[in-house]
Amino acid sequence: MQNLYENTQELDNRACALYGLESSLLMENAATSLYHEVVQRAKGLKKILIVCGGGDNGGDGYALARHLSDYEVQILSVKEPKSALCQIQYQRALASHIEVLPHLELCQSPEIVIDCLFGSGFKGALSQELQDLIHALNALDALKIACDVPSGLDSQGFIENIAFRADVCVAMGALKSGLFSDYAKDFVGEVVVGDLGVGRGLYEAESPLFLLEKSDLVLPLRFKQNTHKGYFGHVGVVVGAHCGAGFLSAKSALAFGAGLVSVLGAPELQHTKPHEIMYAPTIPKQISAFALGMGLEGLPENLEQMLELAPCVLDAGVFYERGLLGVLDKPYQMVLTPHPKEFLSLLNMLGYEVELPELLRFKLKWAHEFSQAYPHVVLLLKGANPIIAYSGQMYINPLGSSALAKAGSGDVLSGMVAALLAQGYSPLDATINASLAHAIAGSLKPTSYALTPQKLIDNLATL
Repeated sequence: MQNLYENTQELDNRACALYGLESSLLMENAATSLYHEVVQRAKGLKKILIVCGGGDNGGDGYALARHLSDYEVQILSVKEPKSALCQIQYQRALASHIEVLPHLELCQSPEIVIDCLFGSGFKGALSQELQDLIHALNALDALKIACDVPSGLDSQGFIENIAFRADVCVAMGALKSGLFSDYAKDFVGEVVVGDLGVGRGLYEAESPLFLLEKSDLVLPLRFKQNTHKGYFGHVGVVVGAHCGAGFLSAKSALAFGAGLVSVLGAPELQHTKPHEIMYAPTIPKQISAFALGMGLEGLPENLEQMLELAPCVLDAGVFYERGLLGVLDKPYQMVLTPHPKEFLSLLNMLGYEVELPELLRFKLKWAHEFSQAYPHVVLLLKGANPIIAYSGQMYINPLGSSALAKAGSGDVLSGMVAALLAQGYSPLDATINASLAHAIAGSLKPTSYALTPQKLIDNLATL
């Protein structure tokens, strides 16, 4: 798990104040970090184009050019140097006799393109001329490296029209949360941290934002052998008229370690349910966790009774029911797993005036606001990079892929969270670990378009 920051300018200022560093030294160290990344990945490639803007990101690029004297380097100067540091580095590049070009058409066919156009300071919208330039850069058959943030991506990770499509993004000093937005996923490539001359342990400060990693996954492995099925908990899945979704949740809960799984609902379920799943006409004794909402129309009349008995995963249809508002304020153990439209419905019912475009652009903000208003509730907001929010702390899971964009994937996830709750995980730990396992299982074979919910469940056995 790594720290994330919405803005690292404060960290830069802190490093300068604490360790007596100058901004010019941080820029030189940024250029050195870029240089090492280029050398490591070049593998025989020699022709390099550095695209420079007029701010400090452009200054990083001009400084980098001096380090790459053993390569065939050209600089595309897109904007006149404006910041004081950029102007200094521009003059140093000229003094080093590095070729500076005004137009992309004048450059030789580059094998490596380094984006130092805007970086993390980008705001607003790109002009048509800059959009055309980035389109042309993206079309080049070259290794593409972004300095700090791919140009066109703002601090929230939003892309208005287009952004530089990097193979590698070198985030300077620390990881920016905007690099892990849903919009950014197709543009950042592999994200690495560039050393600014201060170790990350000294440069970074406390943060309420975290990036999840594969190494954070704690599977429900069974180390004790003298056990029975009740030792691993009993999950109750409420199944409605659209029973397929509930059955998928029940099957995934069983596959992810729950000792017993029962479906709750109409009597005819006992004749249609999967053979390995039990049917219960009423809430079973010693129930450990519930999952409901998948394929469900309306809320169960006994929802509060369930919440009083055991932790509950709430999904899908429940986020359109005003009756849910009556339990949110109470200190029940709840995990909510909405996709953005479902979360929007919940926010609107709670009185927040927000529309879908704003929610999609500021998902992190709205998830954080909800988690502070309801600090006892765990929120898993689905997306290309799901956000988990609890009591003001935020976790982003970057490990998923488009293979999971398939009907039924979310139902599988709900069952997985319930399974971990039944096995004694806290609501937050259950959500984090189920999300990680779900993402990793989705990246295993078969190919991305062929993943089915059942194959996803089967993949849980191979994690």
